[in-house]
Amino acid sequence: MAILRGEQGAVQFSPTGSSNATIVGTRSWTLSITKDTLDVTDHGDTTRAFIGSLVSGSGTVELVYDPDAAGQATFIEDIITAADPADATFELFTTGTASGTDSVSFAGIITSMDIASTVGELVVVTCNFITSGAITSNLE
Repeated sequence: MAILRGEQGAVQFSPTGSSNATIVGTRSWTLSITKDTLDVTDHGDTTRAFIGSLVSGSGTVELVYDPDAAGQATFIEDIITAADPADATFELFTTGTASGTDSVSFAGIITSMDIASTVGELVVVTCNFITSGAITSNLE
């Protein structure tokens, strides 16, 4: 049984969906996927029955801020895209950065960005996102 440590994860991103680039300084990422359900209970049944319906996702990417780190400025500044067409692509890796391996990929929109600077501590940026369209799981 393999045990994965957080240091093995990574995030790749492209604001236009053309070619994802690794975001240097990624501290953590989270992804929550939910599936709606539809009640398909027939009249007269004594127990409820359900089927799966629409799938959606949301999450966060936390970065240790470095203005010179590759990919950070592009990622952080995507929040200021008004009328965002959800063409940005994300790939969240549990280990490595080989596209399509031990990852989850999707198109999405960055919905908020927080930056915090505390004396004596690292400057941390947190970006929240939602998925748009299909979510592809390549988890092994």
